[in-house]
Amino acid sequence: MQNILTSRWMWFLKGLPSLPRASAMFAAKRYTMTTPQRCRALWDVCETVMRKNVPGAFVECGVWKGGSAAIMGLALRHAADARVLHLFDSFEGLPQPGDQDGEAAAVYSGGHAAGKLASIHKCEAGLAEVRSYLIDQLHLSEKKVRFHVGWFQNTIRADAPQIGPIAALRLDGDWYESTLICLEHLYPLLSPGGVLILDDYFCWSGCRKATDEFRAKQGITAELHQIDVDSGFWWKENNPGNIPRHNP
Repeated sequence: MQNILTSRWMWFLKGLPSLPRASAMFAAKRYTMTTPQRCRALWDVCETVMRKNVPGAFVECGVWKGGSAAIMGLALRHAADARVLHLFDSFEGLPQPGDQDGEAAAVYSGGHAAGKLASIHKCEAGLAEVRSYLIDQLHLSEKKVRFHVGWFQNTIRADAPQIGPIAALRLDGDWYESTLICLEHLYPLLSPGGVLILDDYFCWSGCRKATDEFRAKQGITAELHQIDVDSGFWWKENNPGNIPRHNP
């Protein structure tokens, strides 16, 4: 029974009544550490920004094996939307957490918590594996999927100016520094009506701290909608209207 409840077919059922969404969730199940609630919400907010013609690319920071990137890419393909999907990841796993990330992060990292840009060997997936899944298996357009390989501290600042406006920004960097650098350099590119998804806001204290500090500094008062026990999202500036809230 447990195998059935956690199977790809159960994820498919949770994606209904939308058949394209259900099919995308079925395809993503083995390549994500998130939940069906998060995958469903991700598909829906991506659909919303496309339906509302919010300008900009789709961007994910923290890719792992590519499951959430698949949801975003398949949503684009289903809508025949020509936006680019930018994917930022070290493709070496998570870096060390730092002082701002708390005791739980230090324990998770096996005591390697000095903030170094060195893998703690958690959430590891190589570029070749992710590329094979997204391009070879799912047949996403290689011209429309762009990989930014390296630690956020080395890639975000350098590559952000090349991205242009962003319509959907998904952050899954876990730690304080990883989250903050994405917010500082990518959130200004998020178009009005665009969506910011935070995979770890309710999970890791460092992510929450970085986000709360950034919101306070920027005077952001948009409501942060909770998706499940770990994640949430908000719409930049004006609500685009008729959006899925996905409150638990």
